[in-house]
Amino acid sequence: MKKSRPFAASVGLLAVGLVLSGCAAAPTRPDARVHSDSVVLQNDLQYGTALGQKLLLNACLPKSKTAPRAAMVLIHGGGFDSGSKDFGGMKALCSELADGGIAAFSVDYRLAPKFAYPAQVNDVTEALTWLREPAQIAHFGIDPERIGLFGSSAGAIIASSIGTNGSGSLAGDDRVAAVVAMSPAVDLTEQGLLLGDPSTPAIASILQYLGCSDFADCANARAASPLYAVDKTDPPFYIAISQKELVPLEQGKAMASALKAVGVSVTLDVKPGKKHGLELLDEATRASIRQFLVDNLVNSTRRTG
Repeated sequence: MKKSRPFAASVGLLAVGLVLSGCAAAPTRPDARVHSDSVVLQNDLQYGTALGQKLLLNACLPKSKTAPRAAMVLIHGGGFDSGSKDFGGMKALCSELADGGIAAFSVDYRLAPKFAYPAQVNDVTEALTWLREPAQIAHFGIDPERIGLFGSSAGAIIASSIGTNGSGSLAGDDRVAAVVAMSPAVDLTEQGLLLGDPSTPAIASILQYLGCSDFADCANARAASPLYAVDKTDPPFYIAISQKELVPLEQGKAMASALKAVGVSVTLDVKPGKKHGLELLDEATRASIRQFLVDNLVNSTRRTG
């Protein structure tokens, strides 16, 4: 067990409106540029390589020298076959988090259909491992025990998968201390089709992610479903989903029930209407997420051994 280190609450976290939209390599250090008066951006840092493809991320860092800082890894949506670390609202969210005192890292990952599960989960896990290397801890001033994930849509599936991977200490290379999942599908099996009324586009995206033509004959389906990996050592979750959106509400409810059943803290934030992913980030949701991160990441003194 490591000694806890106090963190000051981030008063300005997510206070400004967000723009909405749907083996480790040595770090590259391009010239940083300052965003407003409080954020330093470092773009296109290489965190790894997969089958000859460079894996990149953008870093958004509080300009203040206070360390160690909590950190969030941001995982974009796009149906698994599109999107990037610069994707719409993720770029804005990266700066917003840093403006509130949390180091944020918006990551690229390999896309379908060329790459199927578990490539995407492996890539983001590689980013976590890279961030926890001594050189990165020192360079970014982050606390390796206070790293969380924020995922939207496809990114929420990846975030939920990593959040439920493994067991034991949340400070391990492949573990995180908190998960924010916006519109996650968590049961990707044939049985999961019975949860609500999944849309045709959602089904197509999931099958593409799994590398399968149908759910009945898909070896990856259960392994790729975060719902079946939940255990009592998982980190706190914040799940946001709307009542009639692309992902059935029943998926979010199933995940919340599974986490509660094993004693893991979970917030299920259900919104009216059809908004999906980052579209859910209205003022009330931003305030709730801000408090969730302050309680479970920024000011948390919990350690698991």
